[in-house]
Amino acid sequence: MAGLKVRDVMSTDIRGINEDASLLAAAKVMVDQRVNSLVVWPKERDEPFGIVTSSDIVDAIGGRRDLEETCVSDMESTPLVVVTPGVPVPSAARMMSRLGLRHLAVFNGKTLVGIVSNLDLLRAATGGVRPGGEEVTTVL
Repeated sequence: MAGLKVRDVMSTDIRGINEDASLLAAAKVMVDQRVNSLVVWPKERDEPFGIVTSSDIVDAIGGRRDLEETCVSDMESTPLVVVTPGVPVPSAARMMSRLGLRHLAVFNGKTLVGIVSNLDLLRAATGGVRPGGEEVTTVL
């Protein structure tokens, strides 16, 4: 893991959703796209402001919220916690641990270029590569 930067492990296939979408719509996008988080885009701004995760949706279910009636904006984490692509992976991991986060937004200047998750960091720590790269050996 020595020498790895956030750019080496982040996902650049960023999925997003509008803040006024329902949590049910967000859950469907996550399942269909096989992702655990969506960047939240406010209607009146052209830059992302928050993130909604599968954990947020599970919390809503546990709190007996109606997923069709609850908006993403009611459960999203704001503001986005941001790193740059050149941040060393161990520094990103320490930041996530210290702040209790599972995802960091990766910005190059004012442009969102990726998302790095705790799973990305686990892959890096274990020598795995994200899907689309070389195969990761599974031990059963």
